[in-house]
Amino acid sequence: MLVFAGWGFDSVDGLAARGLGRPRAVVEVMDSLCDTSSFGVLPAILLATYWQTLGPYTVPVGSLVGVLFYCCVVLRLRRYTVHAVAEAASPRTFFQGLPSPVAAMTVAAAILAARAGDPRLARIPFVFAAACAPLMVSTIPFKDLPRLAVWLARALWPLPVLAAIAYVAGIAMAVLAFFAAYLPSGALRLPVPGRSEER
Repeated sequence: MLVFAGWGFDSVDGLAARGLGRPRAVVEVMDSLCDTSSFGVLPAILLATYWQTLGPYTVPVGSLVGVLFYCCVVLRLRRYTVHAVAEAASPRTFFQGLPSPVAAMTVAAAILAARAGDPRLARIPFVFAAACAPLMVSTIPFKDLPRLAVWLARALWPLPVLAAIAYVAGIAMAVLAFFAAYLPSGALRLPVPGRSEER
């Protein structure tokens, strides 16, 4: 749940730096440093400790998955920070590569669903971590999550589908279904010429 809370507070670090009158470079670096903890270190620890619950002799495997996920988060945030500091702010329509908060929330949702659901889902967090890691360092465009939430609220069919999943399989599975649908959305989205891009 702390991963989701971290996403809620993700804008606070930048607002605090801007409120203190810090230069843009400081704001972007502070944002990425906070994101490294919330969306890199925390999910990596969750992956490593969750793997230990699956049986003995699993600590090295869980730790390796956690470290690889963390490394991809750092690479993703490095690219974002370099471009954000180097270029002036422009209207954001999408992210290049899976945003690290989304990757972290996907892993957290998978762990919640695995712990609350069918035992056959026990290893699903590592499937999602393995899918998220390369997407973070890719150049695939992904829609900004708040913009996607606005679209969900305006569309007629997604919310009833998620509500049905929540009723049948639980809230954790509905949240996981949302993120599972988000992951391929970048690859299925065609680039729109002339629209601004967030690095």
